[in-house]
Amino acid sequence: MKFWNNPELQQFLSRPRIASRDEEVEWIKNTWERRRKGEAFIFGIFLHEKDQYIGNVELRIDNKIAQRGGLGISIFNPNYWNKGYGTEAVKLLLNFSFSSLNLRSIELEVFAFNERAQACYRKVGFTEIGRKRQAHFLKGKFHDIVLMDILATEFTEALEKKGE
Repeated sequence: MKFWNNPELQQFLSRPRIASRDEEVEWIKNTWERRRKGEAFIFGIFLHEKDQYIGNVELRIDNKIAQRGGLGISIFNPNYWNKGYGTEAVKLLLNFSFSSLNLRSIELEVFAFNERAQACYRKVGFTEIGRKRQAHFLKGKFHDIVLMDILATEFTEALEKKGE
């Protein structure tokens, strides 16, 4: 809760707000319901060496017929930003999405000012496909939302190039 409610993290989320413990418990219950219905998969990100929970990565199933999903990620504690944990978590989620769920594409939205996240997404193969101009208001200013996606074939090709 301490790190989730950190304003430094909240500025990067689509719905920045302070959450109460009861709201968080309700959110957790909702994640299990969405998983049961096959609508979404939310996984915790853990540091195995410390057995420490540091964030979440989420896959939403946006369109089962078109085999399209959406991705979201949060590393809660700023001490774990820029360490490669987000990149590793996104790669694992993409592998799960394309290999286990047979999805064809994953898309996401990221604020234009969140350059660190955009670099992470590009590193695993995402491409900018458009923008929602001045679609987010934060701290007295309007910001663009960058739209990015990756196809299963692009992800596979990127892994093969890197020898993974």
